[in-house]
Amino acid sequence: MSLVNQMLKDIDKRHAASAATPAANHDLQGVMRSEFPWRGVLLGGGLVAAFAVVGVVVLNGKRATEPTAVKPVAVMASAPVQVASAPVPLPASSPAQVSAPGPVVTTPASVVAAPVPVAASPMASPKPKATTPSPVVTAPQAVPKSGSVSRVLTAEQRAENLYRDAVEQIRQGRMSEAQGTLKHALSDYPLHHPSRQLLARSMVEAGQVDDAQSLLREGLTLAPNRLDFYIGLAHASLSKNDLDSAVKVLESGLPVASDNAEFHAFLATVLQRSGRHDEAIQHYVIALRKTPDAANWLLGLAISLQEKKDKASAADAYQRAIDLGLPPSLMQFAQDRLRQLSK
Repeated sequence: MSLVNQMLKDIDKRHAASAATPAANHDLQGVMRSEFPWRGVLLGGGLVAAFAVVGVVVLNGKRATEPTAVKPVAVMASAPVQVASAPVPLPASSPAQVSAPGPVVTTPASVVAAPVPVAASPMASPKPKATTPSPVVTAPQAVPKSGSVSRVLTAEQRAENLYRDAVEQIRQGRMSEAQGTLKHALSDYPLHHPSRQLLARSMVEAGQVDDAQSLLREGLTLAPNRLDFYIGLAHASLSKNDLDSAVKVLESGLPVASDNAEFHAFLATVLQRSGRHDEAIQHYVIALRKTPDAANWLLGLAISLQEKKDKASAADAYQRAIDLGLPPSLMQFAQDRLRQLSK
């Protein structure tokens, strides 16, 4: 499970205005006392009284067949009345209350010459309104509580969720279930490359090398620039000890790899295992130009240099790798090789 465990480590690292009050009304009685023209009223009143006497004498000589409306003769000796734009018709014998913008003022009926037709009055009975059909109101649908709102996932999001489930299944040792989950993810979204890579590695570990290679070749058809698919195919060939196939796969990925240090270092290792040390040295040098402090790659370079009888360069590479630090198993190997070159 070494490859899968390494994959899991990589995964963990990656996912690690207020209204104004109306003004007070003025004292109307005070205004009437101070401003009313008393002299004019008294003189006018005398003239009106004289005409009233003459009118009584004439009317006594006639018998009225019908009651006639008596024109008002009395003048209110008070303030002028503010009449609303639409006064209410009232009987002649009762006082009329007229609504005005100011306070309500009661005045005798003698100041009303004749009833005025009312267009609209607040005292009139309301007219029946035409009934209109009520609009159809549909009951609102129940809104799910927050936390229970479901959203539609894309195929890529579903594949990502399945990929995470598969990672957890591998951690629990449920390899067969994990493969099924990853296949489901790829059938839903074939471009989910991490699922393809992990499934291929699990297949190689399970001995299903041909299935893994078919899966990775399909991936390269969909995404020709994926270096991890080239590396995965090479690992699958190496698992069968097919070095030539591994080299061919990696060399076919060189146009995509450009100066990728890890890709060149891996190709150098495979070339070295194939005994092609000259080519291995070339690719080690390309990788070390990008990452000069990679102790393992320096050790690989030293091995190929020693095989090519370049003892001085090999000794320098061994020493440099020892100084940078190597795992204990490789440290002892590098020290032994350095001593051999020193003899």
